[in-house]
Amino acid sequence: MNQTQAIRIKKVNPDPLALILLAEIVDAGSVTGAARALGISQPAVSKQLKKLEESLGVSVFERGVRGMHATEYGVALLHRAKAIRSQVRQAGEEIAQKRGLNEGKVVVALSHFATIALLPKVISVFKKRWPLVELNIVPPTFQLGGLREGAPDFAVMSLPSEKLGSEYLSRTLYMTSLAIVVRPGHPFENAKSLAELNRAEWVFPSLESSVAIGLRRAFKKSKLPPPKCSVTCQTLTGLETLSRHSDLVAAMPFEVFEERNKASGLKQVLIDESIEGAKVVVLRWRESRPTPAAQDLEEAFANAAYDLAKEQALFRK
Repeated sequence: MNQTQAIRIKKVNPDPLALILLAEIVDAGSVTGAARALGISQPAVSKQLKKLEESLGVSVFERGVRGMHATEYGVALLHRAKAIRSQVRQAGEEIAQKRGLNEGKVVVALSHFATIALLPKVISVFKKRWPLVELNIVPPTFQLGGLREGAPDFAVMSLPSEKLGSEYLSRTLYMTSLAIVVRPGHPFENAKSLAELNRAEWVFPSLESSVAIGLRRAFKKSKLPPPKCSVTCQTLTGLETLSRHSDLVAAMPFEVFEERNKASGLKQVLIDESIEGAKVVVLRWRESRPTPAAQDLEEAFANAAYDLAKEQALFRK
């Protein structure tokens, strides 16, 4: 890149509408698909895309027989384009909701714990207050993908093990404890301590999951070698299936086991030690401005977590 090109790029201010179109084209895979999704003509989309590329002095898409693919410049712009698109949508929904109109969309990423232990306490209240708001529930990613771009609006999940960047806000809701589970008739079914489980083969959601971290911490506290994990499975149904049909030992939040044990057929190993699990938090991008419906949903999850903590405290007395 020569000096003239560098100066030119520094002066560029991409049209926000063109960036929104960029995000739509990536999602649709073509100009035609983007035009259809937006309800405008294909020539209009093509014209805006051409203006964007001319203003930047680079191509943001490669055209091929299999459709359009973002170039390195298009990829660099994409998360900002999606963030702008989300902010525009949320701005319109916020004004509508403040005017008393019950409409819009909320996207929330929920962990297994949040889905099983908290969502049942939340959904009826939220739908009663916002009956016409579309609620989309998606699984979270530990890379926190999408939060910057406004999809999801926020996540209710285990606090990631790595330190969060300053661009994220974290709100603690609940501290879980882990239940160790096995199939009926398992050789370790009647174990009373972690020491008795020292020879067990484990299945973890992943080696860096909150379950794995909690178990390693508990084994270390008991001055035992770390638990041996020979299989990982990120889905709850898969983890339950593996435990039910093998001698693999699993662990999950106690509240999840309590809700699922009849369906899963698994039994809790009642050891003497208490195993601390994940800290459940609400995570969102610091610069996001939740719509009234999204803010109401976040508060509903916070209230559900508070009520669950009180229930568990009474149960364990």
